[in-house]
Formats: sequence, structure tokens, C-alpha cells
Amino acid sequence: MSNRSCFRVLPAAAVVAVCLCIVAPAAAQQRIVIFDAARVSEETDQGRLVQARLEAFRNAKQAEITAKEQELAALQNQLNTQALSLSPERRADLDKQIQRKVLEMNQTREAANSEMQIEIGEAQGRFQEQLLAVIDDFGREEGVALILEASLAAYFDKSADVTTAIVDRFNEVFKAEAGADSGGAE
Repeated sequence: MSNRSCFRVLPAAAVVAVCLCIVAPAAAQQRIVIFDAARVSEETDQGRLVQARLEAFRNAKQAEITAKEQELAALQNQLNTQALSLSPERRADLDKQIQRKVLEMNQTREAANSEMQIEIGEAQGRFQEQLLAVIDDFGREEGVALILEASLAAYFDKSADVTTAIVDRFNEVFKAEAGADSGGAE
């Protein structure tokens, strides 16, 4: 390397060093934290309430399906036990009833699945709105530059995990709503 090229590199290196001195303190003040959304959903009162509502909804739909299955099983049992003694007309009528029950059961299953997907989507949407509001407030109050969901980070130090603080904040902010909702149930 000649002396001339060395003099060209030296000013460039000095500029980079000065920039690092200016940017480094600002970057050191910028705090990046991580939270685990699944833990927030599982550990918050509101998340548990949402899960309980969805479970109750699923159980009610499952009870409807089970009732249809029992009706179908009763008709099939009737056909099997009385097959030899039934007239051709009565046997054909029973076959039609069984086919109708199969259709009803399939429609009930499809409707239950669709309704469940709608309920899940609405519940997740409401919960996510609440979570984002809590995260936004937390970030502002704690002076955080960036808050990432844990699944988006390839690596993070456990000291950057603020999930517990988010859960506590979420429970504090939505305490009244969760209490009012559970009091009005049933």
C-alpha cells in the first residue's frame, strides 16, 4: 500500500470512528425487549377467560353433534334389530330417516366448525387489540425502542424477556373487564 492510499483510508476511518462515537451512546440507550404472546394468552386473566368461553362454546357444539350421533345410532340399531321383521316400505322409510340423520349430523358438524372458527377469530382479534394496547403503553412508559414477539427472534438473552411484566400490566389494565364479564356469565 502506498503512502497516498494510506492517507485516503485514514480520513475515512476517522469519519467512521467519529460517527460511531456519536451513534454508540444513542444506540446504547435504545432498549429492545421480547415478549411471549402464548404465555400472555395463557397467564392473563383475560386470556383464561377467552379460553374458558371458547371451551364452553366448543362443548355446547360437541353436545349438539353427540345428540345427532345418538339419534343416528338409535335408528341404525332399530334397523339392525328389526331388519327381518320390517316390511319393505317400513325398511325403505327407516333407510330414508337414517340418510336424513346422516345429512343433519354432517350439516351440524360443518356449522359447528364454521361457528367455532368465527368465535376463535373474533376472540383472537379482541385479545390482540387489547394486547397491542398494553404493549404500546408498556413501551412508552418503559422507554423501550422496540418490542418483538419471541417467535420472531432467532436469539435473545433472557434478560430481554418482559413477558411477566406484560402479563402483570395486562391484568392490571383489563382487571375490571374480566371481573364484569365473569360476573355476568350464566
